[in-house]
Amino acid sequence: VRSSAASDVYKRQLLLLRYIFSIACIYRLIRNSEKKCWKGKIRLVVHQQNVAPFSWRHYIVLSRQDLEEYGEEIIAHEYAHIMHKHFRDLLLAEICLLFQWFNPAMWLFRKELKTVHEFEADESVLKAGIDAKKYQLLLIQKTVGTRLYSMVNSFDHSSLKKRITTVSYTHL
Repeated sequence: VRSSAASDVYKRQLLLLRYIFSIACIYRLIRNSEKKCWKGKIRLVVHQQNVAPFSWRHYIVLSRQDLEEYGEEIIAHEYAHIMHKHFRDLLLAEICLLFQWFNPAMWLFRKELKTVHEFEADESVLKAGIDAKKYQLLLIQKTVGTRLYSMVNSFDHSSLKKRITTVSYTHL
């Protein structure tokens, strides 16, 4: 029993270290990027390197290239995450994982939560008047990228087919 408890503490510590490292990387990326005020408290963080777009707290992070090529669509998507306060949901899910790391249902819950967040953001983008076909192509292009950090709302996501189908039906 004692080694099981020690193993549990060790695994929690590893998860906590992963979260701390992830937050440190996010702050470093934000600190080393150009920041612009946008719509009050929202900060656009424009990075010279090719980073996958994401939102975290009141920051929208994207590369200069993405801003120039798809700025309106990406910003609308990430702004929706901020307005829906998805960061809070993700933070709560990550905290729950610290205590329920052994529970497969908790991992599934976090994955499904991110999927729901993406659908909500997609719906907001379409309501903002973004062209559905152009947005679908952007989803395909951005989904090829990689996910950087676990505690952010990222533009890319694994449920691409469902999202594209939903965008098509929503736009009809």
